[in-house]
Amino acid sequence: MKQISLIICTICLCIGCEEIFHPEETTIGIIESPEELESAVNGVYGELAKSFTHLYEDNGFFIVNEKGDDLSSKMANYSVFYRGSSYCGTMDNGEVVHNAWNRLYSVITSANNIIVQYNPAIIQDKSIAKLLGEAYLLRAYSYFRLTRTYGQVPLVDDIEISYTLPKASFREIYEFIEADLKMAMSLLPANNNEARIPYITPHRGVAKAILAEVYLSWAGYPVKDALKYTLAASLAKEVIDSAAYFGMGLVSDFANLWDSDHYYNCESVFILYFADPRYTTILDEINTAYSGHVIEFGDLKIHPDSSGLYIFFPPAEINFYNSYPAGYRKEITFFSTIYVPNEYPYYPEIDTGYVHIQFVDECSRIAYRKFYYNYYSIPFSQFYNTSTTLEFLLGNNKIYLFRYAQTLLTYAEAKVRSGQLDALAYEAVNRIRRRANNVDQYSVSAYDLTPGLSTEAFADSVVWERAWELAGEPEGRWFDLVRLELVENLPQWRHPQEGGPPFAPITKEDYFSPIPEEDQLLNPNLGEE
Repeated sequence: MKQISLIICTICLCIGCEEIFHPEETTIGIIESPEELESAVNGVYGELAKSFTHLYEDNGFFIVNEKGDDLSSKMANYSVFYRGSSYCGTMDNGEVVHNAWNRLYSVITSANNIIVQYNPAIIQDKSIAKLLGEAYLLRAYSYFRLTRTYGQVPLVDDIEISYTLPKASFREIYEFIEADLKMAMSLLPANNNEARIPYITPHRGVAKAILAEVYLSWAGYPVKDALKYTLAASLAKEVIDSAAYFGMGLVSDFANLWDSDHYYNCESVFILYFADPRYTTILDEINTAYSGHVIEFGDLKIHPDSSGLYIFFPPAEINFYNSYPAGYRKEITFFSTIYVPNEYPYYPEIDTGYVHIQFVDECSRIAYRKFYYNYYSIPFSQFYNTSTTLEFLLGNNKIYLFRYAQTLLTYAEAKVRSGQLDALAYEAVNRIRRRANNVDQYSVSAYDLTPGLSTEAFADSVVWERAWELAGEPEGRWFDLVRLELVENLPQWRHPQEGGPPFAPITKEDYFSPIPEEDQLLNPNLGEE
C-alpha cells in the first residue's frame, strides 16, 4: 500500500486547463446536448474561479480569513471589518467581503440550471451522470462556504427568482449540503482514474472527503451536533482506507505541494486550476494584506521596485509566525530570508546581502512563501530582473480548497471528540508531523505525538497541527476558530500592533459577516433578526 501511494504521488499529468476552471460566461437557459452540458458545468467552475480574481472588483474570498490569527490585516477599523455593513469604507474591505456572496450565489444559480434540467432519476448515460454529480458538489461547496461566512442564508434550489425567501436554519442548511454531497457520491465516477479529467475534476472520494469536513463543522458551532463527530470520523476513515484506490495520499515532500513539477498530485482533494498563470490574479487575492506597502524587517525597508511589482506579501500575523514550530515546514511556509541588493534605488548604501529572519515584532513583516510558483528557481538576487520577478509574483496558478492532509487531521480530531481515540488517529497526525520535519512519513520519529495523551491534550494538538499545516489556506484556520468557538481568544492571540479586534469581549455576532445591504433591501427576510 505504501509503495502504491508513493507511486501515485509522483504522477504529474500533462493536462491543460484551457477548457475548465476558466472564467466562462454562464447563462440560464436550455441545455440541449451533452456538449452543452459539459460547457455549462465548466462554466460553473469558471464562476467559482472568479471568486479568486480581481480582488477589489469582484470577490473577497480570502478577506474573511484575515479575521483569524494566521494572516495580518492592518485594518483601519477592525471592529467595522467584523460588524460593519456592506459598504463601510475603503479600508475595512466591507464591500469586498460581500462580493463573495454574489459570486457564490452565482455558482449556485448556474448549478441549479443544470440540476433542474437533468433529473438524476432519468439519467442512464454515465458521462451525463458524472457531470451532474459535479454540479451537486459545486452547489454543496458553495453553500458550505456561504453558511460559514454569512451564517444563516436562504436555500435556493431552482432557477426562479424570489425576493421573499426566508433564511434557512443552520441545521436545514447543513442537511441540504449533506443531501447534495450524497447525491454527488451516487453520480460521480469511482476514483481519480475514472474522473472526467483525472486529478482535476472530482470523483466519489472527493465528495466523501468534503462531507467529512462538513460533518466536522456541523458538530461544532453553531449547530453543535456532537453526533456528527462520529460520522466525520467514519467517512474520513473510508477515504483513508481507500486512499490508494481513490488516488489520494500525502506527497512525500511538503514543498512539492506548490512546485510546478508536482502540479497535479495525489494530495489534491478539491482544487481550482487556472488556465494560464499570466492571466490569473489569484495571488492578488491571497496577497491582500500588504499589496503596495513598504515591507519592513526591523530597520531594513524594502520598497516596490521601479516596475511596480512587489516583493513579499502578505505577511503572516506576528504572534502566529513567532509561535509556529521551527523546522522544514516553517521554512517552506514562510519567507525567512530576504535579500537587499546594493543597487537598490531607494537605499543604495545598504548592502546586507541575505538576511535570515528568525523572530519578528511590530516593526517587522514576514510573508507566506508556499503559495508562490517555482520559488526554488528564482534566486533572491534576481528579484529586480523584470521577467523573473513577473514569473515569481504571478504565483501558482492553482489553489487548494481541500487536500488529503485535512482528511487525516479531520479523522484524528473527529475520532477523539467522539470518544474513540485510536492508533490510526495518532498515526494520522504523526504522518503530518513527520512530513513537516522532512522525515519519512511512515516511520516512527522523534516528532511523533507522545502516546497516551489525554482527550483534551490530543484534541488541542490536532487543532494546532491544522493551524500550522493549513496556515493561510482558504479552508484553514478561520473556520476552525469559528466551529470551536475560539474567536473570543483573538484579542490576546493577535499581536496588538498587528491589526485585530480592538474590542472585548467578542460576541457571536462577530463570527459571521453581514449579508449585503442591497440584498436585505430586496428581500427584507434577510435582515437581522
